[in-house]
Amino acid sequence: MSAVIARAEARPKYRVSMVELLILAVGATTVNSALYFTGMSAGASFDVTGAPFDEITYTLVSVASFVPILLMGTVALYLGWLKPSILPAARWIGVILALGSIASSYVVTDSFAAGTWLGLMHVVSAVAWYVAVGRKSAQ
Repeated sequence: MSAVIARAEARPKYRVSMVELLILAVGATTVNSALYFTGMSAGASFDVTGAPFDEITYTLVSVASFVPILLMGTVALYLGWLKPSILPAARWIGVILALGSIASSYVVTDSFAAGTWLGLMHVVSAVAWYVAVGRKSAQ
């Protein structure tokens, strides 16, 4: 066996499974919904300024949790089939976008508490994205 083939076989293969992606999107949505209701119970005001809506609602939290992970995960799935080496970069780009947008939570909400709860939701989404995209395959 040549050294080139041995190195290629030794490299980890990355994969994204549509079923796993769907499960993690639902999981992130469930956890973020629980965080939303916990924040509401704790007295956080999810009123918004400077946006096309007046309040962050359960529906908005659910859609904003589920759709980006599923939609962009599907794009990552497709790109991963074309070129598996892109998945590690896609994994970190998604995490950076999710964590980098935490600042917007404090900008658009009227209360620090709501910004903190929304920031926690961004962390949950970042973790779900990290787990879903670019997992090393056992093969």
